[in-house]
Amino acid sequence: MRKTFADVLKEGNINIRQEYDKLYSILHSKAFDHNTKSLYDIFDANFTFFFFRGTCMGIKEFDQKYGFKFAHEPSDFNLDYLVSFCEYLQNMVIGMQCSISAGGFAAPEVVNKILQLTSEQIRLVIDNIGYMDANVDGITIFVPKSQPAIVVSEILSPSLSYKVIEYNHHSMKGDLDKKQATLKLLADQLEAKKDKLGELNNSLKSDLFYLFNNINIRHNNIDPNSKSYKKAVAEMSKEELEEWYDRTYNMCLMAFMVLEQADNKTKTKELKDIIENSKK
Repeated sequence: MRKTFADVLKEGNINIRQEYDKLYSILHSKAFDHNTKSLYDIFDANFTFFFFRGTCMGIKEFDQKYGFKFAHEPSDFNLDYLVSFCEYLQNMVIGMQCSISAGGFAAPEVVNKILQLTSEQIRLVIDNIGYMDANVDGITIFVPKSQPAIVVSEILSPSLSYKVIEYNHHSMKGDLDKKQATLKLLADQLEAKKDKLGELNNSLKSDLFYLFNNINIRHNNIDPNSKSYKKAVAEMSKEELEEWYDRTYNMCLMAFMVLEQADNKTKTKELKDIIENSKK
């Protein structure tokens, strides 16, 4: 049976290299000022208005300082490369748009349109690869969509909310120090809710706080001179310890959702009482 046009679209797999090539072309193709300037050139000419520039006077200096080197035909291309480029390009677009809004300079209508097109194209790519955006201090990153992480991020304060989402960012892979720091923040947040969590799910509470205290999260369990030294933990490979950190992270999400559900249950009972009593 022949597939419909809609079927073909729904089943189509995204080609991440093709998507990278399109976005790279949007940034570097000469499309402005009689085809003599690219969007990259426009960014460079107005970079002193960008809020995140630091002391850099142009985008080329910025790229060199922070090591941004995106090639036309990268030899080591993968999904993380595409995501990193999307982050880079999206933040450049945001920097430009913020500068225009603040009255830093007047942009021709064609520039505004290409900025909107670029942002929309990035959004489509990010959505198609199953990622989502997270923002802090005006800077955007893209992380894999995780429904539990999204739910928990909406429960916590803005600063912790970002940390929950950021944990899934590709730059966190292998960074045990940053993961440990995030887990410690979550542990501190759960400490105040420890008794309540024990009432709701004592097994989860017991396992979770054991991990907090024994796999080098809240205490130094890998230094032989530490009173909290754990030989088995100290001898773990970096990969094994990271796996346990990731498990602990997922258990943290579960704990927050258990606590949230208990709160929802209480509020639901209160609403039920109001509804039922209103019948009398």
